[in-house]
Amino acid sequence: MITLHRVLGVAGLLLTPVVHPLHTTHTDMREHRGEIEITVRAFTDDLHRAVAAREHAADDSALVRYVRATLTLADPAGRPATLALVGTRIDGDITLVTLRAALPHGLAGARVRQAMHMELFEDQVNVVRIEYGEHRTSLLFTPGGSARSLP
Repeated sequence: MITLHRVLGVAGLLLTPVVHPLHTTHTDMREHRGEIEITVRAFTDDLHRAVAAREHAADDSALVRYVRATLTLADPAGRPATLALVGTRIDGDITLVTLRAALPHGLAGARVRQAMHMELFEDQVNVVRIEYGEHRTSLLFTPGGSARSLP
């Protein structure tokens, strides 16, 4: 026999947000004629939580400030590239953030840091896949890590 207690218990389970066991982002960087296209894939709930905690806001400007503070790209001389928001798209529980940056001499020798959500999760892992010229490489970032130079 189904009781009201059981029905409410099942309804409560259905209303409880699904918590994902991974704390990760995946970033793709591609160079095309001195312009870098960057796409970050992040769990939407983690991204909203991180932006709100750091910026105390939830608009596109807050998102851009958060991304610029945690994802950095600099030329070999250390001059930072400005990341410009192209757009965002939600796909299921993932948010895709697309950005562009000018790097006149390309990605060779550039320095990359991907520290999104590391202020929230001690087990955060960020993967950055980079394509430029004939180079294809992946970088792995964990809490406490620093910027890495590309060959």
